[in-house]
Order: sequence, then C-alpha cells, then structure tokens
Amino acid sequence: MSVGETPDARLLQALLLPGAGLKQQLSQSLLLWLLDIDAERVQLDVAQISAFWQRLPYWAFAWAGGRLLAQYILDHPELVRGKRVLDFGCGSGLVGIAAAKAGARQVWVADLDDNALLAAAHNAGLNQVELMAVDAQAGWPPVDVLLASDVLYDISSSADLRQLMLQIPDWLLAENPQVAPDWVTLRPLYQAVCSTLPAIGDFDDAVTLTVYGRT
Repeated sequence: MSVGETPDARLLQALLLPGAGLKQQLSQSLLLWLLDIDAERVQLDVAQISAFWQRLPYWAFAWAGGRLLAQYILDHPELVRGKRVLDFGCGSGLVGIAAAKAGARQVWVADLDDNALLAAAHNAGLNQVELMAVDAQAGWPPVDVLLASDVLYDISSSADLRQLMLQIPDWLLAENPQVAPDWVTLRPLYQAVCSTLPAIGDFDDAVTLTVYGRT
C-alpha cells in the first residue's frame, strides 16, 4: 500500500464525530493516523455524543497498553525477530508494526472491527512494513508469538484470547493488573506508567500497566 498524504475517506466517515479528523502522530517513534479533534470546531448534541461513545473508533487511538508493549518489543527485538507473530485486537496496528520493525518474519493482525484492519494497513504503509489481516473464515494462522494489549476491557474477546494463549507457544500481554487473566500463569516482565494518545476525557489519565510473558 502506498503511503498517503491524507487519511482514507472511509476511516474519516467511520469517526462519527463532526469536525474530527485524523492526523499523523508519532507514538514510540512510529507514525500513525490518530484522532484529531479541534475542540472549538466540535460542537455535539446529546445524540451525537451518545453515538460517538457507543461506537468509539478504537483504531484511532494509540492505547496505553499498546504503547507500552510496542516500546517493550522495540527495546527487546529478540523476542520477535525471525518469528511469526499475531497482533490480537490490533486497533491502529501499533504493536504489530513495532514487531515488524523489530524483525518479525510475518506479522498477522486481527480485530473485530474491519475499520481497524484498514487503519492498521494504512499505518503499516506509513512505516514501510507489511501486516497481513487474519481471515476470520480461514481461522487463526500458525504463529510463534501472540501479542495482545488493551483487550480485556471487552469480555467478548476473552474466549478467543484464552484459546490463543493456551495454544500459541509464546506470548506477550500488556494489561492493567486488575484485569489480567487468571486462566494462565503470568510472568511479569516489565511495569510502567503510560497514557493513551490522543488525550481526551477519561483516556488521558496515566495508568500503571504490566507486560506479561509466558512462564
């Protein structure tokens, strides 16, 4: 995919927020199309606010857990170098892009939102790497390392994540310790305070997150 100077029109429409746009921003030295809001131009009524928060474009944020995991991978490239990896719940594709930059042989991305897969593809182009989208009908591809972050807020993802964590040889998970899964034994690797980009409302608060590995 060629690197575009302007964001994809389909992603702009999917923001569902009048006056909002997408802007290229750096996160962990990687370039992403992220939500851009001009507070002076964005005037919402009650219905618009409700619609936005019910269909939040998660792919338009660099979430705290993803930022922490991406940086950890870039700092420890040996964890993914030469391996096939899966970025589960990829959102913007930040973690998968970091893995590709760190030398992963193949990087698969999966997300329930087709717009996230589109955003991840565009962001991969910005960083001159390749991501491959998982075909839900074809099933999960064989991989060596599972990468996941900021996914356990949604209980609907738990079943798939549990299955993958049990069957994939190795994995890295970045989450708030309060929602860390109990179906596997977790090995804490790193802990730090991180925040989400862009900072709007409740999402700008810094949180303490842990990167876990398989024991």
